[in-house]
Amino acid sequence: MIPQQEMSKSYKHRCKECVARLTRINRKAAKQRADLIAQQLEGTGMQLAPCNSRREERLTIATKILQAILSNSALTDCYTCDGELDGAVHDSVALADALINKIDEEGGEK
Repeated sequence: MIPQQEMSKSYKHRCKECVARLTRINRKAAKQRADLIAQQLEGTGMQLAPCNSRREERLTIATKILQAILSNSALTDCYTCDGELDGAVHDSVALADALINKIDEEGGEK
């Protein structure tokens, strides 16, 4: 049995080393896909448009948080008592920003 401190906090049933290894594999695969697309576009006059990955990361995290809020009936009732979801959206973005900032503080990728 793997000691608890070696287990990932994000993925409860995976060890930290497995999560790190999978992350490296996924990043390498994404880079290879981008390189392949760039090669296919070479000579066509078209180019791969740069994306704002930080914004996309923020949007993805905020969306998942909002989905979690909306899937919890107690939270949904709290946020929708006035018929609006603005509070849930605002809190989702704030939580996403807090998570990204915490990761950056601990030396995560930018």
